[in-house]
Amino acid sequence: MRKFLFKTLCLLLAAVALFAWFRSDASVLAASSALGVDDSSGWLTSNSQDSKAFDILESINVNMLRVDMPWNEIELSQGAYIWSYQTDEGYKDYDQLFARLEKRGIQPVVVLSGGPAYLSHLYPQQPVSSESLLENWKNYVRAAVQQYGDQVDYWQIGEALNDTSAWGHLMFPAATTDPQANPNIELYAEMLKSAYTIIKSNGAGDMIILGDLVLGGDCSNHPLFYLQNLDEQEAWYAFDIINISLPALSAAPENAAIDSCGFSPIQSSGSSLADPIKAISDFIEETGEKAIWVQDLAYDSSFLTAKAAERVTLPEVVESDYMTRASGILLATSGADKVFWNYAPETGQPAVIALQSYANLSKTLSANGNSAQLINSQEFTSLRFRNNGRISILAWRNQGGDEAQALVIPEVAGYKLFGFSTDAESLKTSKGIKMDVDAGGSTALMLSERPVLISGRPVDMKESLSMMLNDSAAQASQGMQAKLSGWAQLQKAKAADQLGNWVAEQQASLIDILRSSFQQWLRQSLGLAKQ
Repeated sequence: MRKFLFKTLCLLLAAVALFAWFRSDASVLAASSALGVDDSSGWLTSNSQDSKAFDILESINVNMLRVDMPWNEIELSQGAYIWSYQTDEGYKDYDQLFARLEKRGIQPVVVLSGGPAYLSHLYPQQPVSSESLLENWKNYVRAAVQQYGDQVDYWQIGEALNDTSAWGHLMFPAATTDPQANPNIELYAEMLKSAYTIIKSNGAGDMIILGDLVLGGDCSNHPLFYLQNLDEQEAWYAFDIINISLPALSAAPENAAIDSCGFSPIQSSGSSLADPIKAISDFIEETGEKAIWVQDLAYDSSFLTAKAAERVTLPEVVESDYMTRASGILLATSGADKVFWNYAPETGQPAVIALQSYANLSKTLSANGNSAQLINSQEFTSLRFRNNGRISILAWRNQGGDEAQALVIPEVAGYKLFGFSTDAESLKTSKGIKMDVDAGGSTALMLSERPVLISGRPVDMKESLSMMLNDSAAQASQGMQAKLSGWAQLQKAKAADQLGNWVAEQQASLIDILRSSFQQWLRQSLGLAKQ
């Protein structure tokens, strides 16, 4: 008995020490939560003086927030950068914003968007000069990194890369109407490469995110075409993460159509929501491994109202159910590593019920959950995740509203299980329902469209600690691999730059030699002419 207790104590101390070592570099485990929040409306940025808004983020376990940093607002005149200023939406103060996020342990994802409003242009005849844009872009990125490089580890380069409206705001940044411009992949590739070198030189472990690619738009500008062309521009090395933007959903998650262009993955997930992301994931695996993030997860408010009337419940309840189900499907079956919920407090979306679901899911879900057990997928969906030494099973009935039917979930032998509503106020065992496991290693429950979260930890303490160590090590390994990859790519980029500089020096030297030889020949010729 003493020997067992001694071994258990040693294992526990090793687990604590390893966890503390991993935590010593926060960026290693920064992606431990598979969910994030997207401040696409700019509400939080414009209300950074309100500490209560950030208290809410901390209370629902947000560990990553996407923050827009528009070039056209930061640099109104060439070379003059302002990091706090008044806008129609409120007062933006990036120093205060990042300080509040850092205090609460929330990682900012900075989106470098917009264009240089001070450069000469006239819509629609004359866009900004590409050469001038690129040169001033380097200065803008350099200024942002010098100002906030110690607080920011994630940088997104541009936004809506395959969208004509977003390119219109880049090439005609001072236009008062909604300008349109065709995406220029060659220009973006140069912007991406230059940003990569600047950011990685400041911190090799910083992550470069490709500006989001929009689904649901013009098929000629589909994300797959854009990625293929970007690879042909030899810019694949210059980013770590691919970001996909979703349209607002207006159907149950299992049937939500987000892309009508007809691209299919090698093997279908069975979900119209997941398959377009999975098709992109297949392309990435063939071209070069990159992480995939999905942003702008949100539901159309009019659809929620109609669905709530059909189910005789509140729109906020339907929103919570659907956002939970959509997050589970994307993380388990699409190949997405992280899903960002659209956050717009000014319009009340997501509502409080959905935010409570977010708080619980952020503690339990992980990327690439095992979805092999889609039990009777016509009727039910059951997704299995593993995180921090626990298993989490997210299950629901695909249709039927609040009418419940029985579902048997197998392969849970050796686990102590508790069931929760996903929007429960807490995941403490005292707030859940203990679920029995039968002799065959199965458990059973009644399910409706309201998803249920089953949380389980191995009964055996040694196995539980071993699982926690393995999960922490896996997370740390991914983080360290990303850092090593970033360092290696930076060395390649520097080597390429050095080679380019050496070639330029040799060319200049050769020109000097030729010029000197020509001048000598000319003097000799003139000397002969005088004779």
